Amino acid sequence: MTIQIAIAIPAPFVTAQQFADLAKMPVATVKNKIRRGEFPIRKKKSNAGTASRETPLINMVALTLEGAASYKGNLVVNIEGAE
Repeated sequence: MTIQIAIAIPAPFVTAQQFADLAKMPVATVKNKIRRGEFPIRKKKSNAGTASRETPLINMVALTLEGAASYKGNLVVNIEGAE
């Protein structure tokens, strides 16, 4: 018998504040983890050698897939709408 579960991701990318609210952790902790590379973030667009001032966005899809990959049981991931 196969059991199916659905994981709803609120948005593909979220700000540090939005993630902090979802994870119930201080925004400073989230920003520190972003700086240390502990959260996957959306690549910033750079303009010919100038530093980007874009807000870093946490990639919720990558984070969810990372969590699923670390699951030790039998798991099959189907992504609806992906080709």
